[in-house]
Amino acid sequence: MRVDNGLPFGSPTTQLTPVLALWLIAIDVDMIWNKPGCPQQNGCVEKMQDTTARWAEIERATSLEWLQGELDAALLTHRQHYPVVRLGGKTRLDTYPELETSRRIYGTADFCINRVYGFLQAKLYTRKVSATGQISHYGKVYSVGLAYRHQWVQVRLSTGGQHWEVLAAQQIIKRLEATMLGPESIQNLTVFQRT
Repeated sequence: MRVDNGLPFGSPTTQLTPVLALWLIAIDVDMIWNKPGCPQQNGCVEKMQDTTARWAEIERATSLEWLQGELDAALLTHRQHYPVVRLGGKTRLDTYPELETSRRIYGTADFCINRVYGFLQAKLYTRKVSATGQISHYGKVYSVGLAYRHQWVQVRLSTGGQHWEVLAAQQIIKRLEATMLGPESIQNLTVFQRT
């Protein structure tokens, strides 16, 4: 799935992968992020979203239900009734009938936490230790020790996804529980919630 770097799928300012993207990774959807500020990397989708927003007149929305109905109607028109010149005057559905039959239905058996762990294990996060010897990572504050205050450290996910390993000078200085990355937290989209 190609997405921009804004929420809910991306977050270029924090380095962290948002929980909705982690959920998609868990159900075996590969994520392709555009570079920040480069919507032209996904021009067709950006234009379609602009057209859909205009057709649905989203600025007139009085409720989420009304807006969803308007979006559904705009998408139906876009797919089934609107002829496309580059497709020889056919609709998208006439040209691609599999749009109606290739839907993948979600089942809990599709969810695999190890896909998320594999994705995150390839990442290395940089954090600055505070004056009190703490770092913040994925919505939690962790103590790494006063000996490291004001220093930069790296954080990576351990094999198996149970711990964050904090490194200084390429040596592990602390292991922190990664409790917020359990299957339930990702399935319920609550990774960043502190309560």
